[in-house]
Amino acid sequence: MNNLPVDVTIRYLHSEDGDRMRAFLSVEELQRVETFADPKRRREFVLGRAAARLLLSERLAVAPSEVVLKVAKSGVVEVAAGGLYLSISHSGDWAVAAASPRRIGVDIERIAPRSPELEQYMLHPDEPSLTDVLPLDKERANILCWTLKEATLKAMHRGLAYSPKKLRLDVDFGAGRATVRDADERFWEAWFEERDGYYAAVSVAS
Repeated sequence: MNNLPVDVTIRYLHSEDGDRMRAFLSVEELQRVETFADPKRRREFVLGRAAARLLLSERLAVAPSEVVLKVAKSGVVEVAAGGLYLSISHSGDWAVAAASPRRIGVDIERIAPRSPELEQYMLHPDEPSLTDVLPLDKERANILCWTLKEATLKAMHRGLAYSPKKLRLDVDFGAGRATVRDADERFWEAWFEERDGYYAAVSVAS
């Protein structure tokens, strides 16, 4: 992504990296992989954790195997030391991890047909249809909006029980940036890009 602040870093991995990424996982993570019956779920888990470990290895100046991760009660993967927040996302052939000393969320979504009710489900009452303000067709505009809002919800450590309608976007499409305002009038900074048929977005506390 272009113009990310220096305290925000991301790392992508593609499914073709596949099995060789297992070398970066902990014993506990490898054991967990074997509990997944679905090959797709196994691949996503391996790629997501490997992306996180490779990213944090660079930020913390340690070997990927020495990065200590823990899972909070909420299910969020956390960095045990180093003062960093972490977020992981995967979709189809891609996984992405993002880290920052600020609260952070990352999301990646395949650009593919979605429910026609998606726009109604996620748009803030005062938010114009993104198809009216973005140089995109309706499908792409809605997926971009969803990706930005999902990344912000993850940064907030909120699941979809917190309605995306409570988030209002202001998108600068040309700059690949957005500002997100939540229901408590807090602001989040977001960046996005299109990559290989996917939209990816990262959001951090402003």
